[in-house]
Amino acid sequence: MAETGKHRDSFIRLFLRHFKTMALGTVAGLAAMAASVGLLALAGWFISAAAFAGLAVVNAHLFNFFYPAIGVRLFAIIRTVARYGERVFSHDATFRILESLRTWFYRNLEPLAPGRLMRYRSADLLNRIVADIEALDNLYLRVLSPSIIAALLSAGVLIFLWGFAPFIALTTFLALVVAGVVVPAFTAALGAAAGCRLARRNAQLRTEIVESLQGMAELLVFGAHGRRLDIIGRTQRSLIKDQQYMSHLRGASSALLTLVSGGAVLIVTYIGAGLVSRCALEGPDLALVALAVLASFEAVWALPGAYQYLGHTREAGRRLRQIVDAKPTVEFPAQSVVPPAQFDLCFDQVTFRYHRNVPPALAGVDFYVPPAGRVAVVGETGAGKTSLVNLLVRFWDPQQGRILMGGQDICRLSETDLRRRISVVSQQAHMFAASLRENLLLARPQATEDELVAALERVQLLDFVRNLPDGLDTWIGEFGQRLSAGQARRLAVARAVLHDAPIWVLDEPTEGLDRISAQQLMTALDELTAGRTLLLITHRMVGLERMDRIVLLEAGRIAGQGSHQELLKKNSRYAALQMSCRNI
Repeated sequence: MAETGKHRDSFIRLFLRHFKTMALGTVAGLAAMAASVGLLALAGWFISAAAFAGLAVVNAHLFNFFYPAIGVRLFAIIRTVARYGERVFSHDATFRILESLRTWFYRNLEPLAPGRLMRYRSADLLNRIVADIEALDNLYLRVLSPSIIAALLSAGVLIFLWGFAPFIALTTFLALVVAGVVVPAFTAALGAAAGCRLARRNAQLRTEIVESLQGMAELLVFGAHGRRLDIIGRTQRSLIKDQQYMSHLRGASSALLTLVSGGAVLIVTYIGAGLVSRCALEGPDLALVALAVLASFEAVWALPGAYQYLGHTREAGRRLRQIVDAKPTVEFPAQSVVPPAQFDLCFDQVTFRYHRNVPPALAGVDFYVPPAGRVAVVGETGAGKTSLVNLLVRFWDPQQGRILMGGQDICRLSETDLRRRISVVSQQAHMFAASLRENLLLARPQATEDELVAALERVQLLDFVRNLPDGLDTWIGEFGQRLSAGQARRLAVARAVLHDAPIWVLDEPTEGLDRISAQQLMTALDELTAGRTLLLITHRMVGLERMDRIVLLEAGRIAGQGSHQELLKKNSRYAALQMSCRNI
């Protein structure tokens, strides 16, 4: 509960951070609305007064045309300038709020990767960070600011009309309360459930469409695209049904507002006519009052439509808080207790399982990698090799045992210190839809051109890059689709070269490569990791004779340790793996 309250307070502070711009937008909006009322009311009085003056030819020359004309022009100018200012300030505040929300959401998202985020589909996360956050612009721009403007203007109209006739003022204020409070409350109550469904079904539809596009090839190959379209069609029809309901509700609220505003003007005109007949009110003043009442309803006109989507806004906020309020699987200390002076690794009786009710991915794993040592962990797919990497970089923590770096438990290291000391070439290194240069600079943003070229040369990729039409600025496509598997793998290694950490972890570096390419890459890696601590994770028996020690994993347990030659002689399972690899 405390954590939820903390994030809710953070959510509110994000809005208050832009209070000045929000206030300027609201003040400008109030000025524009007041000028609108003043313009229509004064123009009506001016025309009526001029007509009355014309009926008495003797006194017509006494009528002052200049001051009312100046007032009309002044109100028109104020309305134009204030409306422009309101658009500038309110939209600027909205965009800044959205920017702050996205930054806040992403910062809270990072600690949850990948453990907590595995529960969510990637398209759903994308929808939350884009559509759900955009839905929150309804809060300030369409609800908060217009509500404040409507309240202040209604109070101003009450005070203004009170000087002419208190009963007219109270009648108008009551009608404004009905139009600005009762009708919005009515639409908010009726639209709450549908608004929540809109947020969920919008997210569901976008998720299904994105996943269908991502899996288009498989859908076509297996002839499943028709079934997928049916699923999308059903979701879309449900969404349209809710949208139609909201449209009908908005139409009903507009009709109610028209009825209330028209009735208010009719009642005020009737009361005012009685006052005029009793000489308690001047004829031109009746036109002023009636038109002021009519114009004042502009301030509340947009409120029912905005409030009916509050359910949508609340659901979007709930979906964001659902992610943000989640507890990270691991938490790093702000500062390392004692930064490690050496760069050895020790897996000390490590036991780990991803879920409570599944067998352990690792059970009692215990081995040591000395400083500048070279240790390979081998085993078939599913043996638990990648889980070692996940624990070493602290995507998860072991349930039992510990991992030491330089004699220090890595749980006592800050995230910055841990990341600086380890370079990981993952099994599926992500390539961003950007240039080669931008993908390399992820590892070291301040790297110079010469350093980039040197890194490419060390991984034997420089000649390839030089032959590209745009060189380092060549766009490599989404997921690096314009690169071959070997080129993408070498580019990932080049990132590690730029990172220049004392510990290297290579997770299946030869996956997807033919035997010759795999041998070439392993030779290059042997040179690149000289003098560094190396942990090699692989199921391919390539280059293992270069390792100081080899750990054989089977079903999350160590089935043997020793040098390549020792295991060939003493471990039949390792020898069988070596033989099966040669036969491929």
